[in-house]
Amino acid sequence: MGQIEQGMNKPGGVSANVLALPEHHNIHEYQIQKTLGGGAFGITYLAKDTNLNLEVAIKEYMPVDLAVRDSGFHVTPNSEKSSELFHWGLERFIEEARVLANFRHPNIVRVLRYFKSYGTAYIVMEYESGESLKQWMPAHHPIEPNDLLAVVNPLLDGLELIHKANFLHRDIKPDNIYIRHDGTPVLLDFGAARQVHSGRDLTAIFSPGFAPFEQYHSHGNQGPWTDIYSLAAVMYWMIGGEKPTEAAARLKNHAMVPAVDIDRHNLFTAAFLAAIDSALEPDEASRPQTISDFRARLNNASIESGTAAADTNRTHLNLHMNQNIKFNPGFQNEANSRRNFICSLMFLDIVAYSKCSVDEQFSLKSEFNQIISTKLSHIPQDSRITLDTGDGAAICFMGDPEEVLHAAEEIQGLLLAQQRLQVRMGLHIGPIRVLNDLNDRNNLIGDGINVAQRVMSFAENNQLVVSRAFYDVVSCLTDNAAKRFRHLGEHRDKHDRAHDLYEVISGAEETDPFDKTIALSKSEEGVLKPIDVKDIEMLETELCRLIGPLALVLVKKASARARSFEDLREIVSQSITDPILKQSFMSTSGRQADSNTIPFRDGKAISTKGKSKTIEKGIQSEIHAIGSEEKTISEDRVARLEQLFVQFIGPVGRILIKNELRRTDDYGQLCEKLALHIDNPEVRASFRKKISVQ
Repeated sequence: MGQIEQGMNKPGGVSANVLALPEHHNIHEYQIQKTLGGGAFGITYLAKDTNLNLEVAIKEYMPVDLAVRDSGFHVTPNSEKSSELFHWGLERFIEEARVLANFRHPNIVRVLRYFKSYGTAYIVMEYESGESLKQWMPAHHPIEPNDLLAVVNPLLDGLELIHKANFLHRDIKPDNIYIRHDGTPVLLDFGAARQVHSGRDLTAIFSPGFAPFEQYHSHGNQGPWTDIYSLAAVMYWMIGGEKPTEAAARLKNHAMVPAVDIDRHNLFTAAFLAAIDSALEPDEASRPQTISDFRARLNNASIESGTAAADTNRTHLNLHMNQNIKFNPGFQNEANSRRNFICSLMFLDIVAYSKCSVDEQFSLKSEFNQIISTKLSHIPQDSRITLDTGDGAAICFMGDPEEVLHAAEEIQGLLLAQQRLQVRMGLHIGPIRVLNDLNDRNNLIGDGINVAQRVMSFAENNQLVVSRAFYDVVSCLTDNAAKRFRHLGEHRDKHDRAHDLYEVISGAEETDPFDKTIALSKSEEGVLKPIDVKDIEMLETELCRLIGPLALVLVKKASARARSFEDLREIVSQSITDPILKQSFMSTSGRQADSNTIPFRDGKAISTKGKSKTIEKGIQSEIHAIGSEEKTISEDRVARLEQLFVQFIGPVGRILIKNELRRTDDYGQLCEKLALHIDNPEVRASFRKKISVQ
């Protein structure tokens, strides 16, 4: 969201930059970093959420023709005549924010909240890093049909959602379509063209070439066909390199070159280009009237077999994360080299290998290689990358973490059955990046592989140790995690980085590997809520954008266990290793029910709605329970502890306390486990103090 509403100031009007809040200015918990852009009725800023240390975009209601800002930063109408229009527009701005905040779609910029301040209103949105379609296109021209549809189809889906809520975008153009770093498109500035009065020039904000004629005057017949025209104009521009003739000029018999004549590279069929022309008809009644109609015309248009086919299943951009991606010879390309993938990682190290003679090293390594090759043979080679580290191996897996754990346990079993070969083993889930080495073979870099090595370094001979990240994901996918793992506590590496570790208990009883993800108790069966397939697909797309193809595996397995869509989101969120991304993933999910309840260990819901705000005092009054003989935890105590914990780390705290309640009945242990989730030592100490002081 780098360049927003550029060049939209009205001639003769006050510049939005002059009216903008200064850099480093604080408003609520946000600090203004810089002005991203300004338009006829608003200013957009890049800001920092000082609570979450997260970049956001903030749009301020600032109609430049109607308002001024005083020295105290308050916004007021610039005259009595403007006052009514100003306040009418302000209420409409807030109304739009309320509606847009409820939309959840991966290709629509997400509204996080809105608030009033300084006599005006503000909408806080996710900050989308990337580049505008206008900036992106030169490097991708001429564009292939499948790449064009990979931009357009997701945007059609998002627009359809908006139209069903009786909203229009009314300013679709290349500057307002962004291509994220992972290649997915996102539509920005919904409501940017909504005006403050339906009878003044201000209502006639439009982008020449991309706006239909009905937007040129205040009484135009605007509807879904208006946005369809604009999106078709963007497609016209993407194919031919020039925007369509301005709509007003076309009404004066200024001819426009039809789309069927602009494809100089003969990549598109006449039927596909005719579908674009139909959406660019000057007469709104002659255009497709709904998104579904336009989508059908595009995707049903026959595209010659010699070109990239128009994909009704939403073909992905080359820069996008293909959900079915494999570690095959074609994996290493420019797009994937810029992507971080969340994968399962196994790091193995032969103990005292460097102290052995060359002959002993050869013998040990040969035996080691045989064990690894045998126990990984059932995992497809195109779903893993194996690196020889000299004294061991590092293996990256794209697939099921449970399958990785099962393979690691089998390797450990063979190692324990003999005495000569001693190996330390570590498992972790984290981000990696793939690049080619000097031999033009896949290699791994990134925090994921580094942490896996450090986790391994804490293992004893032939011991299998896993990170907290790996444990959290697997424990959400299986019912017997408590029986398979032993908590080893926090360990610090040579860089003083803390690692919360678990040992895999060798020989632990295991459920049928083909059935362990769907074992539900009788009490759970009665509370399962069917999850809509479209919701699952949307969650897959959203999670895939954050962690890569592993999302498909996790969502599929977790959906068999989840009691509801909200529960499913909680389960799969454990795979997001970045705490800020995880918190954003959860806090913007619209989980109304979860904000007031948390599941207790017996499956009952604990209500936290209406609890007293004096949480700290209540916690402190029960300090004697820590380390006391009383082991049971009352629902009221858990509710108060949850609210205090959330104050320290945000909404993700609800998920963490839920997970820890599955593992302990002891209040003191629960508090200590929660403290370990707080990375900052000073903040962790503060949390401990609040639950340990009378």
